Amino acid sequence: MTAANRQMLSVEDIKDLLHARRADVAYHYAPTAQGSYEDKGGYWTLNPGRPDRSVGSFVVWIDGPRAGRWNDYATGQRGDLLDLIALNLGSDLKTAFREARSFLGLQSDSPEDVARRKAAAERARARRADAERAARVERAKAQKRAFALWLSGQERIKGTPVEAYLRTARAINLDRLGHQPAALRYHPEVYYNQTDPDTGEVFEGRGPAMLALATDLRGNPVSCHRTWLTIGPDGRWSKAPLPKPKMVLGDYKGAAIRIWRGLGPRGGKGKTLAEVEPGARVYLTEGIEDAMSVADLLPQARVMAAISISNFGNVDLPPAVTEVVLVADQDFGAQAKEALDRAVQQHARAGRTVRVWKNLHGGKDINDALQTARRQTEGAEDADAGSDDGSVASD
Repeated sequence: MTAANRQMLSVEDIKDLLHARRADVAYHYAPTAQGSYEDKGGYWTLNPGRPDRSVGSFVVWIDGPRAGRWNDYATGQRGDLLDLIALNLGSDLKTAFREARSFLGLQSDSPEDVARRKAAAERARARRADAERAARVERAKAQKRAFALWLSGQERIKGTPVEAYLRTARAINLDRLGHQPAALRYHPEVYYNQTDPDTGEVFEGRGPAMLALATDLRGNPVSCHRTWLTIGPDGRWSKAPLPKPKMVLGDYKGAAIRIWRGLGPRGGKGKTLAEVEPGARVYLTEGIEDAMSVADLLPQARVMAAISISNFGNVDLPPAVTEVVLVADQDFGAQAKEALDRAVQQHARAGRTVRVWKNLHGGKDINDALQTARRQTEGAEDADAGSDDGSVASD
């Protein structure tokens, strides 16, 4: 076969042929491991490109609108099937392209074989284009469902289980803040349907939940974060005992939950994100409770929740924001460190000064630090009260 014939199939042709055999590609280059499973069009297994210890964060989509793509939700990596081959080999795309040709049996094609393959690639390309259009439609539908769910929630969370959960389980007092974040709402009956991957037990029903709206840079609603809640025998509200008590409806990549604007020069709410002046600083946290904790401790700060560490670096910010503080969990795992390092690099490339805050005051995250501080404050106040009424503390 001549070099000219070998070049008749383009990279896109190869990608389309891989897409037509996506299940074979997935199982060959992301082999099954203990705990691997398929669910709703996704093949969940270990990431072949890193020392992945447990199934649950890496998926290759075999069917559905995302077919032919893969995601690692622990690191934020994603790609197509050619990228999967490169991930498996630990190689560049040029080497992966040669490997893909070998996998597809194209190394010794005749001109007739090439023509037949190109026709097959064109058919596969058409199917992929259909799938991509379907994916865009599904994303748009998910955004609408997410916004509709959030709108159906109760706007005022004062006196609701959400306020009780934040106060009793997280030491976050809305009265101290002065007003609630507009992004948060309460809904008494949010549907859930989850399966425990370890036991196979199905959890289906409706329950009270905290809803949080994630928006893009322009302020468009893109997803709704749900935290299901339950009340214990002691009357305290906490996260519900579900396999995933926190889930997001809609694609939140690049978006964030705008928790706190900070304080204006005369005390009231600060400016909107679109109105910030050059040199503005933004605090980015992983979760809602961490963002609320920053607002509690630093009421003058602008705080946004990125939802996951993998989205830290993706959050789209206006050019006026020149400094970002990444408030990270005290997680020493390799995956978390890689995601955090990647976020630092992404914001630095955007020309921002980047600082990282980690809890060194005991506990995992900033909310643990806040709870510790509140306990110490309450203990000091109790001691002062004891002294004021003439009582004497004993050893």
